[in-house]
Amino acid sequence: MQNRKIVISGSPGAGKTSVIEGLNAMGYTVFQEYSRSIIEEGKAQGKANFFLSDPYQFSERLFLGRKEQFGRANLLAVNETKPYVFFDRGVHDTYAYLEALGKGNSMWKDRVNAFQYDLVFLFDPWESIYKTDAERKETFKEAQRYFPFIQNVYQQDHTVVLVPKVSVEARIAFILNYLSNENE
Repeated sequence: MQNRKIVISGSPGAGKTSVIEGLNAMGYTVFQEYSRSIIEEGKAQGKANFFLSDPYQFSERLFLGRKEQFGRANLLAVNETKPYVFFDRGVHDTYAYLEALGKGNSMWKDRVNAFQYDLVFLFDPWESIYKTDAERKETFKEAQRYFPFIQNVYQQDHTVVLVPKVSVEARIAFILNYLSNENE
């Protein structure tokens, strides 16, 4: 038996990280969003937007980091009371973002499809909570553009559940209730 791998994904700025932080505070195992460290490295190299300036190099780094997270999750001891490992985005997001730029190809699709998560919770765009920051430069309209690509990539071979636009606590409760009911 292994812990179940659960992806929290969706539109940029839709509240995923707040939910991941809440799950972490509750004692669940979480893997943080890997792209922020790559964005910081890119800025240190003078790349204002590493992903847009070199999408393949950025995506390769991102893919390898998320692949490592996936592998590390397989090595974790099973937690009988909290048998879930949550990921702030999964491997498939890498391909979805390339698709959104028109740069996806069969090699990338095959690479990400070698990974299977147990369930994916998606957060759709939510303008009233959207904020830019040092790593998130896109406007809300630009952030919205990615969502259908993310949704499409995951729906091809994963069970996908849309998370309602409610408070962080209510979103966490929704996710945990869904997982609990799924196991009954």
